[in-house]
Amino acid sequence: INVISGISVCGVALATLALVCTLSVFNGFHDLIASFFTHFDPDLKVEALRGKVFTPDSSVIASLEEITGVEVVSQTLEDNAMAKYKERQTMVTIKGVDDNFQALTDIEAILYGDPHFKLYDAVADYGVMGQQLMYILGTGIQPYDPIEVYAPRKGARVNMSNPLANFHRQPLYSPGNVFNINDSRYASSYIIASLDYAHRLFGYTSEVSAIELRLLPDADIVFVKRTVASLMGEGFT
Repeated sequence: INVISGISVCGVALATLALVCTLSVFNGFHDLIASFFTHFDPDLKVEALRGKVFTPDSSVIASLEEITGVEVVSQTLEDNAMAKYKERQTMVTIKGVDDNFQALTDIEAILYGDPHFKLYDAVADYGVMGQQLMYILGTGIQPYDPIEVYAPRKGARVNMSNPLANFHRQPLYSPGNVFNINDSRYASSYIIASLDYAHRLFGYTSEVSAIELRLLPDADIVFVKRTVASLMGEGFT
């Protein structure tokens, strides 16, 4: 009886140990997956299935804002460009955002320097870059000189005698802060600017690359996704 009891105890102990290890691994996966999402990531993002941009319908945007469970709707335009500061240059991603972006995300929680999020005023356009990108360009938190941002002109013929004529060039000033986030995808390449600035830089008028939504904490995400898909129609994901 003692031998059988000992074997039973060992069996239960091993099974319990295996269960604890398995649950710990799953908990670790949960934390790992959660770490992939940042202050930049919306709850839902609508993008075109084909092409980089699309023209949003104002009536559809209004309908999206009325969906039960949707708190904020924001339009964004994201594309690649080259940033140059004095003798340093690197490829960057310009994320043009509208005035709802601050309500969509908790951007002010990750600002280093001036705690206020500002992308434009009557004088200039401002760009909030990642902390790692600040080191790459060597700008410091508040450089005196602007960052020159270049993007190719769409559909323009190449002018070899004047290469700069092939690019849109728009300066960006620092608002006195950078965002600090533990994600090199954003920290080393992203610059957040206004949607109007992105339109001018990339040669668009009203096109966007995504519509981003923030949901209420108690929102039914399945219902919201189904309603959004119905309103947007085919050609979107």
